[in-house]
Amino acid sequence: MKENKHNWPGWSLNDNPYGEGFDTQARQRMIDGSLELMLYVGKYKDKLGRNILEVGPFFNPLITSKKFSDKNIFYWENDRYVIDNLKKEFPETFPVYCDLNKIEGESLSKLKNETLKAFNETNQKEIKFDSVIISHVFNYIDYVLFMTILKDLMSKDALLFINNVVDYGLEDLYSKQRPRSIQETIESVEKVGFEVLDNKEIETTDKKFQKNNRLILVAKQK
Repeated sequence: MKENKHNWPGWSLNDNPYGEGFDTQARQRMIDGSLELMLYVGKYKDKLGRNILEVGPFFNPLITSKKFSDKNIFYWENDRYVIDNLKKEFPETFPVYCDLNKIEGESLSKLKNETLKAFNETNQKEIKFDSVIISHVFNYIDYVLFMTILKDLMSKDALLFINNVVDYGLEDLYSKQRPRSIQETIESVEKVGFEVLDNKEIETTDKKFQKNNRLILVAKQK
Protein backbone atom coordinates (compact mmCIF):
# COMPACT_ATOMS: atom_id res chain seq x y z
CA MET A 1 0.00 0.00 0.00
CA LYS A 2 1.32 3.44 -0.92
CA GLU A 3 2.20 5.56 2.10
CA ASN A 4 -0.02 8.62 2.60
CA LYS A 5 2.12 11.71 1.98
CA HIS A 6 0.20 13.56 4.69
CA ASN A 7 0.86 11.01 7.44
CA TRP A 8 3.39 13.29 9.10
CA PRO A 9 5.70 12.42 12.04
CA GLY A 10 4.00 13.35 15.29
CA TRP A 11 0.68 13.91 13.49
CA SER A 12 -0.40 10.39 12.60
CA LEU A 13 -3.57 9.95 10.58
CA ASN A 14 -4.25 6.77 12.52
CA ASP A 15 -4.18 8.64 15.83
CA ASN A 16 -5.80 11.91 14.86
CA PRO A 17 -7.85 13.50 17.70
CA TYR A 18 -9.17 16.24 15.41
CA GLY A 19 -11.23 14.02 13.09
CA GLU A 20 -12.16 15.49 9.72
CA GLY A 21 -10.70 18.80 10.87
CA PHE A 22 -7.23 17.37 10.28
CA ASP A 23 -7.69 14.31 8.10
CA THR A 24 -5.99 13.80 4.74
CA GLN A 25 -8.41 16.11 2.94
CA ALA A 26 -8.06 18.83 5.58
CA ARG A 27 -4.27 18.68 5.37
CA GLN A 28 -4.41 19.05 1.61
CA ARG A 29 -6.81 22.01 1.95
CA MET A 30 -4.31 23.64 4.29
CA ILE A 31 -1.51 23.21 1.76
CA ASP A 32 -3.64 24.45 -1.13
CA GLY A 33 -4.75 27.48 0.86
CA SER A 34 -1.16 28.43 1.68
CA LEU A 35 -0.26 28.42 -2.00
CA GLU A 36 -2.59 31.39 -2.51
CA LEU A 37 0.11 33.51 -0.88
CA MET A 38 2.79 32.48 -3.36
CA LEU A 39 1.15 34.51 -6.12
CA TYR A 40 1.96 37.62 -4.12
CA VAL A 41 5.44 36.47 -3.18
CA GLY A 42 6.02 36.12 -6.93
CA LYS A 43 4.60 39.59 -7.55
CA TYR A 44 7.23 41.09 -5.24
CA LYS A 45 10.06 38.70 -6.13
CA ASP A 46 12.45 41.52 -7.03
CA LYS A 47 12.03 43.09 -3.57
CA LEU A 48 12.36 40.01 -1.35
CA GLY A 49 15.92 40.78 -0.35
CA ARG A 50 18.54 38.33 0.81
CA ASN A 51 17.13 36.94 4.09
CA ILE A 52 13.69 35.33 4.08
CA LEU A 53 11.88 34.01 7.15
CA GLU A 54 8.93 31.65 6.95
CA VAL A 55 6.98 31.35 10.19
CA GLY A 56 5.28 28.01 10.88
CA PRO A 57 6.19 26.24 7.63
CA PHE A 58 5.09 22.85 9.03
CA PHE A 59 5.90 19.93 6.69
CA ASN A 60 5.29 21.87 3.46
CA PRO A 61 7.23 25.15 3.48
CA LEU A 62 6.38 27.69 0.82
CA ILE A 63 9.91 29.07 0.70
CA THR A 64 12.58 26.48 -0.17
CA SER A 65 16.14 26.58 -1.46
CA LYS A 66 14.96 24.91 -4.66
CA LYS A 67 12.63 27.82 -5.43
CA PHE A 68 14.90 30.53 -4.00
CA SER A 69 18.44 29.30 -4.49
CA ASP A 70 20.00 32.75 -4.08
CA LYS A 71 18.42 33.47 -0.68
CA ASN A 72 19.19 32.71 2.96
CA ILE A 73 16.07 30.89 4.14
CA PHE A 74 15.15 30.74 7.82
CA TYR A 75 12.25 28.89 9.45
CA TRP A 76 10.65 29.51 12.84
CA GLU A 77 8.72 26.42 13.86
CA ASN A 78 7.37 25.18 17.20
CA ASP A 79 7.06 21.45 16.43
CA ARG A 80 10.17 19.35 17.07
CA TYR A 81 9.12 16.71 14.55
CA VAL A 82 8.84 19.41 11.90
CA ILE A 83 12.23 20.87 12.80
CA ASP A 84 13.85 17.45 12.32
CA ASN A 85 12.06 16.97 9.00
CA LEU A 86 13.05 20.43 7.72
CA LYS A 87 16.71 19.81 8.54
CA LYS A 88 16.57 16.53 6.66
CA GLU A 89 14.55 17.65 3.63
CA PHE A 90 15.99 21.16 3.28
CA PRO A 91 19.60 21.03 4.54
CA GLU A 92 20.50 24.37 2.92
CA THR A 93 18.00 26.22 5.14
CA PHE A 94 18.11 27.33 8.79
CA PRO A 95 15.25 25.89 10.89
CA VAL A 96 15.02 27.43 14.36
CA TYR A 97 12.77 26.25 17.18
CA CYS A 98 10.29 28.97 18.13
CA ASP A 99 7.64 28.60 20.82
CA LEU A 100 5.03 30.67 19.05
CA ASN A 101 2.80 30.59 22.12
CA LYS A 102 5.47 32.13 24.37
CA ILE A 103 7.07 34.84 22.30
CA GLU A 104 8.44 36.83 25.25
CA GLY A 105 10.84 36.63 28.19
CA GLU A 106 13.27 33.72 28.28
CA SER A 107 11.60 32.05 25.30
CA LEU A 108 12.13 35.16 23.17
CA SER A 109 15.75 35.44 24.29
CA LYS A 110 16.40 31.84 23.25
CA LEU A 111 14.73 32.45 19.90
CA LYS A 112 16.88 35.51 19.22
CA ASN A 113 20.06 33.71 20.27
CA GLU A 114 19.37 30.68 18.05
CA THR A 115 18.36 32.91 15.14
CA LEU A 116 21.52 34.98 15.53
CA LYS A 117 23.59 31.78 15.40
CA ALA A 118 21.88 30.95 12.10
CA PHE A 119 22.67 34.42 10.76
CA ASN A 120 26.29 34.00 11.87
CA GLU A 121 26.45 30.87 9.70
CA THR A 122 25.72 33.13 6.72
CA ASN A 123 28.48 35.53 7.83
CA GLN A 124 26.04 38.12 9.16
CA LYS A 125 26.44 39.70 12.59
CA GLU A 126 22.85 40.76 13.24
CA ILE A 127 19.32 39.53 12.63
CA LYS A 128 17.70 41.41 9.77
CA PHE A 129 14.93 39.71 7.81
CA ASP A 130 14.20 41.24 4.41
CA SER A 131 10.96 39.31 3.90
CA VAL A 132 8.70 37.38 6.27
CA ILE A 133 6.08 34.82 5.21
CA ILE A 134 3.27 33.94 7.65
CA SER A 135 0.58 31.54 6.44
CA HIS A 136 -2.15 29.93 8.57
CA VAL A 137 -0.47 30.89 11.85
CA PHE A 138 -2.34 33.87 13.31
CA ASN A 139 -5.23 31.82 14.73
CA TYR A 140 -2.82 30.09 17.11
CA ILE A 141 -0.83 33.01 18.54
CA ASP A 142 -0.99 36.45 20.07
CA TYR A 143 -0.59 37.87 16.60
CA VAL A 144 -0.26 41.55 17.53
CA LEU A 145 2.52 40.84 20.02
CA PHE A 146 4.20 38.59 17.47
CA MET A 147 4.19 41.27 14.75
CA THR A 148 5.45 43.86 17.22
CA ILE A 149 8.46 41.72 18.12
CA LEU A 150 9.05 40.64 14.55
CA LYS A 151 9.11 44.23 13.30
CA ASP A 152 12.28 44.97 15.28
CA LEU A 153 14.04 42.08 13.53
CA MET A 154 13.22 43.24 10.02
CA SER A 155 15.31 45.50 7.79
CA LYS A 156 14.12 48.86 6.49
CA ASP A 157 11.48 48.41 3.76
CA ALA A 158 11.27 44.67 4.54
CA LEU A 159 8.15 42.92 3.28
CA LEU A 160 5.57 41.05 5.37
CA PHE A 161 3.34 38.48 3.62
CA ILE A 162 0.26 37.24 5.48
CA ASN A 163 -2.27 34.55 4.61
CA ASN A 164 -5.02 34.00 7.17
CA VAL A 165 -8.58 32.79 7.49
CA VAL A 166 -10.22 33.78 10.77
CA ASP A 167 -11.23 30.74 12.84
CA TYR A 168 -10.04 28.21 10.27
CA GLY A 169 -7.94 25.29 11.48
CA LEU A 170 -7.70 23.30 14.70
CA GLU A 171 -10.12 24.97 17.10
CA ASP A 172 -8.70 23.23 20.19
CA LEU A 173 -5.40 25.08 19.61
CA TYR A 174 -6.78 28.57 18.93
CA SER A 175 -5.32 31.51 20.86
CA LYS A 176 -7.56 33.97 22.68
CA GLN A 177 -5.38 36.68 21.12
CA ARG A 178 -6.09 35.61 17.53
CA PRO A 179 -7.63 38.01 14.98
CA ARG A 180 -11.43 38.14 14.93
CA SER A 181 -12.02 39.66 11.50
CA ILE A 182 -10.27 40.66 8.30
CA GLN A 183 -10.71 44.35 9.11
CA GLU A 184 -9.21 43.90 12.56
CA THR A 185 -6.22 42.11 11.04
CA ILE A 186 -5.55 44.89 8.55
CA GLU A 187 -5.91 47.59 11.19
CA SER A 188 -3.59 45.71 13.56
CA VAL A 189 -0.90 45.42 10.89
CA GLU A 190 -1.08 49.19 10.39
CA LYS A 191 -1.10 49.98 14.13
CA VAL A 192 2.03 47.89 14.66
CA GLY A 193 3.71 50.17 12.12
CA PHE A 194 3.59 48.47 8.74
CA GLU A 195 2.38 50.07 5.54
CA VAL A 196 -0.13 47.88 3.70
CA LEU A 197 0.81 47.54 0.04
CA ASP A 198 -1.65 44.88 -1.07
CA ASN A 199 -4.63 43.13 0.44
CA LYS A 200 -7.17 40.83 -1.11
CA GLU A 201 -10.20 39.08 0.33
CA ILE A 202 -10.84 35.71 -1.28
CA GLU A 203 -14.38 34.43 -0.87
CA THR A 204 -14.66 30.96 0.64
CA THR A 205 -16.02 28.22 -1.59
CA ASP A 206 -16.44 25.61 1.15
CA LYS A 207 -18.64 26.88 3.99
CA LYS A 208 -18.60 23.50 5.72
CA PHE A 209 -14.89 23.61 6.50
CA GLN A 210 -14.06 27.31 5.94
CA LYS A 211 -16.86 29.63 7.00
CA ASN A 212 -14.87 32.86 6.66
CA ASN A 213 -13.12 34.46 3.71
CA ARG A 214 -9.36 34.39 3.25
CA LEU A 215 -7.14 37.45 3.67
CA ILE A 216 -3.98 37.82 1.62
CA LEU A 217 -1.95 40.84 2.71
CA VAL A 218 1.42 42.34 1.82
CA ALA A 219 2.89 45.08 3.99
CA LYS A 220 6.17 46.98 4.22
CA GLN A 221 8.31 47.86 7.19
CA LYS A 222 8.34 51.64 7.61
